[in-house]
Amino acid sequence: MSNAPHHSNRCLSGKRISLVFIATLLLALQAAAFLLMEPERASALPDNALLAAAAFDPHEQVGHGSHSSHGNGADGGLGTGELLFYAVRTAYYFALTFAAGLMLWSAALPAGAEEAQRKLAARWSLAAARGLLLAVLLFVFVHLNELLKGYDGANSREWLRLLTETSTGRVWLVLILLALLGFAALRLHDAFKAAWALALPAAESFNGHVHALPDNTLPIVLDFIHLACSAVWAGGLMLLLLFWRADRKEAGRFAETFAKAAWLTILLLAASGVGMTALLLPSWRYLLYTDWGLMLLAKSLLVVLVTVTGYLLRRRAKRHELPRGGLLKLDGILMGLIIVIASVFTYVSPIPDTEPLSYHKMGDKLHYTLEISPNGPGPNRVSLKVWLPEQLGAPSSVQLRLRADRYPEKEAVEVPLLSDQSGGELAFPGFKETAYYADKVDLYARGAWTAELVIVDKAGGVAKQSIPFRND
Repeated sequence: MSNAPHHSNRCLSGKRISLVFIATLLLALQAAAFLLMEPERASALPDNALLAAAAFDPHEQVGHGSHSSHGNGADGGLGTGELLFYAVRTAYYFALTFAAGLMLWSAALPAGAEEAQRKLAARWSLAAARGLLLAVLLFVFVHLNELLKGYDGANSREWLRLLTETSTGRVWLVLILLALLGFAALRLHDAFKAAWALALPAAESFNGHVHALPDNTLPIVLDFIHLACSAVWAGGLMLLLLFWRADRKEAGRFAETFAKAAWLTILLLAASGVGMTALLLPSWRYLLYTDWGLMLLAKSLLVVLVTVTGYLLRRRAKRHELPRGGLLKLDGILMGLIIVIASVFTYVSPIPDTEPLSYHKMGDKLHYTLEISPNGPGPNRVSLKVWLPEQLGAPSSVQLRLRADRYPEKEAVEVPLLSDQSGGELAFPGFKETAYYADKVDLYARGAWTAELVIVDKAGGVAKQSIPFRND
């Protein structure tokens, strides 16, 4: 009888923890939902501007000037500070993936026959929660320092503004709150553990390239699916490796369960990754001509290798055989490489590192300005302004062709010029301005190009211009 009051107190304490956890988790989810409803600044941008938005800068949201960051490839090398920066990002992605994954698996393991597995998973989940809190705090600290380089970084008001007035900062606050809630989730029912584990990738999905897209609802959903499946797969594999070290018999039992889930998660990972890439990039050529694309291709190759090792592990599991240690270690190494690449290429801009073309030429009877943006392989926006003497008025016809110097045998790219009534910023006395534009002009290669411009005025005069430029 003397134990009854203690048991009652423990129950009441557990209920209070549950209520506090639920309330705080709802606040965190409400904050994440607020980010989703935040009005987009670029809703009316053309397709090329979608890509520019993908490199969104929190400085613009608080009125700072332009800001350069790692990953643009401007200096072509990495210093000690940059290596430390990416090391922290890598640690963060490892911690986020493993904490969410281990918590999901500890909640999913059925009680009874797998009680030993649940106890081991719960013990490792505590270590993962501690690692997550440390990694999140380091992640936020180094990113705030990086963002405030060149500004008054010692001013606490600037830190507060970045954390509260930018979507990126608010996501970081949600992540810190969730990391703290992880310790309460460990003591609660499996449903709360799963909710907490899924809230982590939900918050992180608001903090990637896809969040900057004007119509970002579907990309964010795909990003969440991608991150959640990554947590299930990586967390399950880590759990399998830990079981292998602690208890080979439990490793064999868990391998059967993990092998069934791994195939579905890899399939969803591939589908969501392809979907996000298709929505983010206007051209598949960006996969070949940007560091972001090359890293994505390398990551995809590693996923293919993971699929092969997963098939071999599943085949052994179906035969009720213990997984081979070498195969498990290879799978773990591949997983680590994938997370390292993901931690880097999620910070690198997916747009080509090129200079937009702006060419202006003055003449006695003709002025013109040709602009191409972003001036990279794939779709571009072309803007052309022509000034002719007022007595001639607007041109009777204008033709613009773009020819790749490396491929003289190929037909030139015909630019379908449309009239632009937006008005000009430059005026030349005695001349009349006529403006044209074209969207989605595909430059199919990198390197040297020549723009061939032919202008015919109303008097029958023909002016031919040749403008060399590069798009690499």
